[in-house]
Amino acid sequence: MRKQKQKLRSLAALLVVALVLGCWVGAAGADNPNDGINNELKYIRENGIFSSNLINQTIINLTDISTTGSVTTKTYVGAGQALTEYEFSVTSQTYGKAMDKLTRFNFEMHNQYYPENIIGMTGYGALEPDTVYFYVYGPEKDKIIWALTNGIPDCLNGTINKSSGGNGNGSWFAKYEPENIDETISKSIFVIGGLELTKSTSENGSTAATTMQMDVAPEIVGDKAYTPVRFLAYSLGVPENGITWDENTQTVTITKDETKIELKIGNTTELVNSEPVKMDVAPYIKEIEIGGRTMLPARWIAEPLGATATWNETTQQIEILQTQEQEQNQ
Repeated sequence: MRKQKQKLRSLAALLVVALVLGCWVGAAGADNPNDGINNELKYIRENGIFSSNLINQTIINLTDISTTGSVTTKTYVGAGQALTEYEFSVTSQTYGKAMDKLTRFNFEMHNQYYPENIIGMTGYGALEPDTVYFYVYGPEKDKIIWALTNGIPDCLNGTINKSSGGNGNGSWFAKYEPENIDETISKSIFVIGGLELTKSTSENGSTAATTMQMDVAPEIVGDKAYTPVRFLAYSLGVPENGITWDENTQTVTITKDETKIELKIGNTTELVNSEPVKMDVAPYIKEIEIGGRTMLPARWIAEPLGATATWNETTQQIEILQTQEQEQNQ
């Protein structure tokens, strides 16, 4: 049994090597997109980090997939290495079979999003047994890494029948293709100086946008974009009774399912499920006619709830990305 498992791992490793070579080997030159990704991968590995301004990664642990079907993932986003962890169950299968499926999924995603984005897969079996890394490099890296991560359960419970340039086997893979991914991802948009929160959702195969009127606008303070915490929480699916304010301690508490976030005005430490998280700024109160609203950069609320906050300098917009399935099941 041990020899058989080792053989399966060797075959899986060959698949990964073939994938990486097939995707990344190209003609040398200034326009070769491989240069950027290879340099960035080298940088993060040499510095012992998992993500940067240019690359996001998801680490998939398959240790228990052949026994209990349990799989865990750790997704790292941005230079701050914002970490989101998931645990889910899939059909029990051999390590080799799981690796084959993941390799095909990753390869199909690469084909769909290349050359604007580069999607790859590597294994570090010698350092972390039974793990594999998905990584994304490119302008849509935040959106794609969440689609990749949330597609893992679908992938391990299904198959991909088509190879280079194909559309997978339709039913589950199609929602991760470029033309459909915006329906897979729920987007909320805050505009600096604007009082409308716009949120796009998918229903019956089409994407629709809804708006919510806010009583305070996002604003730039220093070099940071601040959003009203209450409306940011609403955009992430936090219910009305999940947001409370303690006047005595000047503390906002946001609760959604098993996640509890506590923010104290003027304090740069937030508590996430009682664990301290150091922020680079402190929340403040923006005075309005009805009293005041707590303001904070979006990432400090979005990331603990499994979402991603991105800033578009050109449009002056803060975009919150979250998978719709994740939003519903948080």
